[in-house]
Amino acid sequence: MTEAARRAPPSGNLPVAEAAAQVSAAPRKDESQSPSKFKERVHAIWPVVLVIGSCITAWELFIVVTGTPDYILPPLSKIIEISIVKAPETFLPNAWVTLQEMLIGFTLGVCAGFSLGTAIFFSSVLRRGLLPFVVASQAVPVIAIAPILIIWFGFGMLPKVLVTALLCFFPLVVNSMAGYASVEREALNLMESLDATRRQVFIKVQFPAALPYIFTGLRLAAAASAIGAIVGEWVGADKGLGPVIMSANSAFLTGDVFAAIIYLASMAITLFLLVGLAERLVIPWYYLVREKQR
Repeated sequence: MTEAARRAPPSGNLPVAEAAAQVSAAPRKDESQSPSKFKERVHAIWPVVLVIGSCITAWELFIVVTGTPDYILPPLSKIIEISIVKAPETFLPNAWVTLQEMLIGFTLGVCAGFSLGTAIFFSSVLRRGLLPFVVASQAVPVIAIAPILIIWFGFGMLPKVLVTALLCFFPLVVNSMAGYASVEREALNLMESLDATRRQVFIKVQFPAALPYIFTGLRLAAAASAIGAIVGEWVGADKGLGPVIMSANSAFLTGDVFAAIIYLASMAITLFLLVGLAERLVIPWYYLVREKQR
């Protein structure tokens, strides 16, 4: 009798039975993973829902208990009603103007910040010559620079765009430089051993390694774009959410002020989420590694 025959089971049906038992005992993908995914989503969402619900409840209870007048703190239901009723004639046209300033300024600031950060990192001359001015540009409050831009370029959209770009470009400069500096020396040595050119090293190693840092800068710039647009409108403008807030504030229309803030925050949050979506699409490997580490 051969070695294979001695090792064979006594019954030919036993392997089939064992296979069937293993198949039946193995958890199905839909049954085992779907509940876990659902629990993960619930676990990720419930803190946000709890905080928002608690804030809304505290807001409404505070107004009911203290009897605060509407011109000081209107209830959230009235703010939502104002934002809907006055949307066609007041909020939507002015929100569109502010959104254009945010998007154009965000684009200009991101492009300028990434280009300048890349140039400063790879050029010691530019790093010594330009980096102090880049830092100084952020040390001066933007509210002090906005009036100068209004004097130079008038009351049109350009000064608002420049103020927004000024706030957006610095996060890209800093995070681009940090991303390039995060590359491990072993990876650079490997590319040098393969006789890779400087361009190949940048495309294959340095730029992919810097992408997570760059997207962090993009998220910061997305949040700062709303601040830049409002600051520019606050200094001098006749259209946009900034003038709406100023006129409503002077007339003690607190509900209109809160409604304009809701529109502004919604635009900034949407831009922030779009940057996060782009991060998942561009660098999915980084997103997967980050999810596993949680």
